[in-house]
Amino acid sequence: MDKPPSDRDLDLTEKTTTPSAAITADAKSYAFSLGDRVKSFGSEPLHSIAYLKYLARYLTSPFSKQQHHHRQHVLQKQNIPHNPFVIVYELKPGERPVARPYSDPESFADFSQSGNNIIFLTGRPSAEWLNIIGSKYQLDPRIFHQHLGALFPGQKHCYAVPSLPSRSLQSLRLRIPTILFIGSQGRNLGIKGLELARDKCNGELRRAFRSFQDSAISEAGTSIIRNIDIYDGSNLVIEQEITAYVIRRGNDWSVLIWNDAGHEKGFGHIPVPPTEHFTPVATDLQFCPVFFENNLTETRSSDESQLKASSHTQQSSILLNRHYGATIDWTQSASISPLYILQELLDFNAAAISQYINMVEEVLTDIGSPFEFPSYEHTKLEAILHYDYIKARLTRLIRSLAEVRAFLLQPPGNWSQPSTVSPKKPDEHAPRLLTKSEEDFQYLFERAQSLIAICEDGKSTLISNASVQDALRSAAETKLVTRLTKATNRVTFIFLPISFITAVFGMNFQEFGQGDLPLWIWAAVTVPLLLISVLFVEKGDDIRSWSRSLSRKVG
Repeated sequence: MDKPPSDRDLDLTEKTTTPSAAITADAKSYAFSLGDRVKSFGSEPLHSIAYLKYLARYLTSPFSKQQHHHRQHVLQKQNIPHNPFVIVYELKPGERPVARPYSDPESFADFSQSGNNIIFLTGRPSAEWLNIIGSKYQLDPRIFHQHLGALFPGQKHCYAVPSLPSRSLQSLRLRIPTILFIGSQGRNLGIKGLELARDKCNGELRRAFRSFQDSAISEAGTSIIRNIDIYDGSNLVIEQEITAYVIRRGNDWSVLIWNDAGHEKGFGHIPVPPTEHFTPVATDLQFCPVFFENNLTETRSSDESQLKASSHTQQSSILLNRHYGATIDWTQSASISPLYILQELLDFNAAAISQYINMVEEVLTDIGSPFEFPSYEHTKLEAILHYDYIKARLTRLIRSLAEVRAFLLQPPGNWSQPSTVSPKKPDEHAPRLLTKSEEDFQYLFERAQSLIAICEDGKSTLISNASVQDALRSAAETKLVTRLTKATNRVTFIFLPISFITAVFGMNFQEFGQGDLPLWIWAAVTVPLLLISVLFVEKGDDIRSWSRSLSRKVG
């Protein structure tokens, strides 16, 4: 295997500050041509692309004097270096490509290319970058729309994303989960604490999306976080996407890979929930690495700086941008198709999803363990919210896995064709790649389905336990009412004869100076009646049974 690129190669960032007039004119023409197409809604409302109005406004914003002045002011005020937004890998036969990052749009526009290459777009874009890339490769603006549209409110793009498979422009979308350890392991929270943290996270993400339309150049190359899932008190899951597309350039091709992950080092871009449970541990964060190396018989040379870069303080998908291709056999690169380039990307995605599914399975085990041998007195129906939350996330994951499986089962023609020079020569390596990846994603698809079944079973168990708990509670209440009724009957039968005798005799006793009768007569009459009443209360059922049997004998 070829030696990986050194830090010197990786830090080689092309820069320039003087844009040529031709570059600016091409970029401006590209931006305003989309605006002209959007305006066709008035004449052809059924066949226009008015849903790209938000994108047209975004692309033309640098050419608005007022807007451009504001953006430059923001850029100068921030006074921070630009992150690379484009990283190019030029493919040469038998050699592992070296990453060449670009942090300035004009320098990339001057980049002259020959042969096949891989172009990484990293993180959040800027309008300047998209105009340069779009005009350089004459890209269909819907490619940008496919990756960015879901970040804007549906009202802006008229709910036109995701699009139909027939209109996907033969692109591939991958959902990339990243596990983030926070605090100590096993730090579980109640459902109220989790719901509050989820709501706070959603609020932070909405604010980030609102600022997306006004992105400055300095923000290009920073990470896009589409969603954050919170399953317990010790794990967060960051959700990002990667979109891959093939660009045909005569006899050559470019694989365009847009990765939501940018170039951050550390955790400053992670919106940790500002709640009492998460704020104290906001500095105790670690990224869970993604492990997808298959061949352990080979040793790869890595210097100390590279080892430090891949620690728990940097996201694995960020490292993928500048270290792509370590597991690809580049000795066969002369005859490969664009599909072969996806090998490492698919392996990475499958490994990340596998680790995510393992984590979710462990969370489900922790949630369900109190109900395997149920103690009905402690069953809480609010635990159903855990299962509903996890099921919704798994359902979304299954939808993404189904899209990838459909792509692998029948790859679009642009991906499987090695070269337009020799179209009859198929890529011999693609079938092996497809078979391996199909098996991986089929396995992940089935595991996600099994976890959804566990969620359904867990909900059923909780509901069943709650029903049993209600039945036991009702039975206990019935017994209590019965005991209270018997106690009331006892009291009634005890005081009834006493009240009756007292009412008959009144106060007409010698001892009270109001009659001739002695007081012992009252006692002599009351005690037998009281005994008879107690006998009926305690042995009433036996007496009734005896009387019925006696009446049958007499009859």
